[in-house]
Amino acid sequence: MEKPKDKQLLEKLRNLLEVKLKENGPLNVIKFVGGYSNFGEILPEYFTDRDNKVKLINDIVNDVEPDGYIYFYELDGDDIKIWEEEVEDGHTQEDYITRVGDETVGVSVWEYDEDGIMYDEEAGGYYIKLTQLDEKWLNKVFDKLVTHYLL
Repeated sequence: MEKPKDKQLLEKLRNLLEVKLKENGPLNVIKFVGGYSNFGEILPEYFTDRDNKVKLINDIVNDVEPDGYIYFYELDGDDIKIWEEEVEDGHTQEDYITRVGDETVGVSVWEYDEDGIMYDEEAGGYYIKLTQLDEKWLNKVFDKLVTHYLL
């Protein structure tokens, strides 16, 4: 059972970290407290907020690839499939989040023939702002980066 003094100490630590989060961002505070798991024990609700997830994603990107993108295939061999549709002649198009940069994800569109064979060239691509990304896909981006860089 937590003692009253321990509760007071934990509350002081939480208040200090809230200030440090505003000053230094979540990645630096996570490092300061000794890792993502420790951070989660001290501020368990912090990453339930969408904006805080976006802040950490941006912090990781700026720390790892400040002038570019982090490519998911290079992290774990898998992009994030977000869409599939039949187009014509039995062909399908599939949209994958392939990379994350500061404030955006890059989506590549691939076409497959009627036998399910992917064409060599990308059919197209587009970008989505992290703040406009569907919650499901934002969580997948967040989880991939946290798993690879912080756990």
